[in-house]
Amino acid sequence: MELLNLPRLRLKELQTVSENSVRICDAIPEVQPAVKKVKEAIADFKASMQKEKVPAATKSELDKKRDKLIYGLVLRIKSDSHYPFTGEKSQAIESLLSITTKYNGINRFRYNEQTAAVDNMIDEMRNVDLQDEDFKDINDWLNLVEQANNDFKAASDSYIESNAQLSDTKSATDMAPLLAESLNGLYSLMFAHARIGTSPAISNALMELEVLLKSLN
Repeated sequence: MELLNLPRLRLKELQTVSENSVRICDAIPEVQPAVKKVKEAIADFKASMQKEKVPAATKSELDKKRDKLIYGLVLRIKSDSHYPFTGEKSQAIESLLSITTKYNGINRFRYNEQTAAVDNMIDEMRNVDLQDEDFKDINDWLNLVEQANNDFKAASDSYIESNAQLSDTKSATDMAPLLAESLNGLYSLMFAHARIGTSPAISNALMELEVLLKSLN
């Protein structure tokens, strides 16, 4: 029986090996302090992995959706501008066209600037009298744009909150050596008890650990 040594592993492999090692050794009283140390290291390692998984991808996708809906709203307004409305309806369309001109290129703004600009654009458009049934489609588009902007704000808040909570967490690459060290400590303690030969459960667990590590080669 040889002393087990943890081979070089990828981060996901290290997590899997660690969790399986804990499963194998968890019921052995003699090594509980070492098992506890590995469990704590796994928890820290998982937190570091979570930090690296917090993406801005969702914000990008929601921004694209928002841009498409704004484009659709503008097209709807421009389309209605060709209809021969008269009186207040004609004035309403002219007001909407003026607002779209004011916010032309809004999709090229930075995220936060665009979010605020969309809020302002919606407020200005809602100040126009659009209660007539002829403006139902425009109101529907406004509702869609507003919802998309709110969805983006919610995703942005969630992104900031998640990163703030994880800001003090080290990266998975930093935490990997600490987890590996705790695992090697567990293996060394298991090996020491196996050499004394006082517990068949330890010998069996050590053989299971050996199979686990060899499966990685």
